[in-house]
Amino acid sequence: MKRIYNYITMSLCALLILGLAACKKVEHSIDDQIVSFNEATVSAIQIGKTLKVGFITNNVNSFDFSIEKNGAALISDKITLDSNQRIVEKTFVIPLDETYIGEANLKITYQSGGETINKLHPITFEESNPQMFIVGGSTGAGWEPTNAVAMTLYGEDSKTTFEAFEYLTADGGFKFLPTNMDWTGGYGKGIAAGAILQDGDAGNLTVPTDGFYRVRMDSEALTYEVLKLSMGIIGSATPTGWDSDTDMAFVGGKGTYQWKITINLVPGKIKFRANDVWGIDFGGTADAITLGGGDIDITSAGSYDLTLDLRPGAYKATIVKK
Repeated sequence: MKRIYNYITMSLCALLILGLAACKKVEHSIDDQIVSFNEATVSAIQIGKTLKVGFITNNVNSFDFSIEKNGAALISDKITLDSNQRIVEKTFVIPLDETYIGEANLKITYQSGGETINKLHPITFEESNPQMFIVGGSTGAGWEPTNAVAMTLYGEDSKTTFEAFEYLTADGGFKFLPTNMDWTGGYGKGIAAGAILQDGDAGNLTVPTDGFYRVRMDSEALTYEVLKLSMGIIGSATPTGWDSDTDMAFVGGKGTYQWKITINLVPGKIKFRANDVWGIDFGGTADAITLGGGDIDITSAGSYDLTLDLRPGAYKATIVKK
């Protein structure tokens, strides 16, 4: 029995020694100088956007970063690391410059063991979908550019005409911005009625009365227009059929987008329509309302609570039978 006990004791000691050796091996650090791209770094981005590049480093105090296309550096930067910093993320504003469009490389250059190491990360620069925002004291966004409300392109293949549906107040004023990062390139009041200027000193645009508006602007023609809206529903499911609208009520003020109504409906179809005329109407499905969308089906008779939400980029409706 004593012999067996000694054998077990020796075996446990051997395992313990091996375990300690293994632990000691794991504790060794890597002495090599290394810089790599973080796997989350994108491989495609539109021009005019902000590119975030992640780096993972070891035993490196600094390295060079560049964006290269056809052998030429489009952007270059010397990145210096804080003590013991291993992971770093940098942002680079890609200009709205069409010469960037196409295949390029993100490039890291650093020294390791007396050698110059280069690492490449392929990236594709794509044509940009232009953006436009509305901001100002008349809006729910206030005058903070980062809170600016996104507008949408309208018109077939247009890159310069934008619109938004927004509650505006007569006081406060508003402007248009091509970015929601700062005031660069902002548009304000022009000299003639309906005109705008891309000038930081241009005055504020205004509306005559508080209300829900369709706001449009053309960044090429330098014009804008505002149209005050009242929303209603129309269709074979409503009491007045397709002949006339039943008015909805707007709920809230700046920064809100909902129209509501409680109404008796019968099986049939409905649409949401502005100003009792065709031209601005919404349809489709409750979860995916679109401007000019198809008729919405009502399958059973009853009293309904209807809500139309025209929040930018996320139009939707709720149709609830009571």
